[in-house]
Amino acid sequence: MAGSINLTEPRDEPLALSDVKDYLRLDDQVDDSLVRSLIIAARTWCEEYTGRAFVTRDVQMFLDGISEADIPLFEGTRTGPYLTHYKNFIELDVSPVQSVTVVDLFDDADNQSVWDPTNYFLDRIRDVARIVLRDGGVFPTDLRRANGIAITYKAGYGDYPTDTPEAIRVAMLQFITHLYEHRGDDEGRDLNPPAMIKTLLQPYRIMRYGVSPFGTRYAAGIR
Repeated sequence: MAGSINLTEPRDEPLALSDVKDYLRLDDQVDDSLVRSLIIAARTWCEEYTGRAFVTRDVQMFLDGISEADIPLFEGTRTGPYLTHYKNFIELDVSPVQSVTVVDLFDDADNQSVWDPTNYFLDRIRDVARIVLRDGGVFPTDLRRANGIAITYKAGYGDYPTDTPEAIRVAMLQFITHLYEHRGDDEGRDLNPPAMIKTLLQPYRIMRYGVSPFGTRYAAGIR
């Protein structure tokens, strides 16, 4: 996989400024600009940690190509014929997925075309959504060596802040409080998020071999 980018940023943050100020017990407007920045920083960190998008945005995921065979790890001895397990799906790297907008293809001359949607359907039942090849469908071929496939889709729990699960919103409040109370601290102190934040987020975390799935996802507006 080559990586993903945000084509649009969420219309709203999962937490309103007023909600965070009430939680921090701030009565004036002196730190409003700082608190807004901390909301964005907390949301970004929590999204990276969980592998999710909280509020709806458009994401574009790039693939260099699709491997025809997904051969599992061979262990021990086997009897019978050697079988090749053919891969019939593409996992999307940001959850949850609402819909797939378009799958663009690029050949070696950078000519762009659209992969016919009759070849596939979107499986949203799995927590990690995937594009599944239909019976009779075929994967695209004759692609350029890098970024030959661009999948554009909508990700996020919904358009409104309250669509984000409450446990995630509480984790963000805890993280913002931690950042606010330790603002200006020197590098000698441990500013890692408290364990409570990771505990709240753990049920929503998508593990991908210990590596962040996003790549360059936060280069918003690039197309």
